[in-house]
Amino acid sequence: MNWADAQSYCRDNFMDLATARSDAENQKIQNRVPLGNWAWIGLFRDPDFYWSDGSSFIFENWDGGLNRLYSMRFICGISSLSGRWKFVACETRIPFVCYSYPKKRQVVKLRLKVEGSVDLKDPNVKADLLKKASVSKKHS
Repeated sequence: MNWADAQSYCRDNFMDLATARSDAENQKIQNRVPLGNWAWIGLFRDPDFYWSDGSSFIFENWDGGLNRLYSMRFICGISSLSGRWKFVACETRIPFVCYSYPKKRQVVKLRLKVEGSVDLKDPNVKADLLKKASVSKKHS
């Protein structure tokens, strides 16, 4: 998958692309990279460095090789079996590593204005509410 599809897959399954905030977390990612491959992690540049889950970019473990993509504005990070990172074009199709970090429980209160009758048990209504809550949270 490309980076965006990998991120979507992880998020659709209540995870995110892997984030390495320490050597220990990087080791966990390294243990999940398929043999003989590189794999997407949550690192990207647009134009600054970011992690997909919003974590601060403080730990780094770059591959020593030349990274020829610095002229591209949006590039995505991959990790190797050695745990070293580099950037490649985000449309490259490679394996990926999802990881679920312990998250704090969060209570979200919504005020709904309903016009007409709405079945709150309807899966389509629930999906729409979750989507709107997600969008609302991103903009707050």
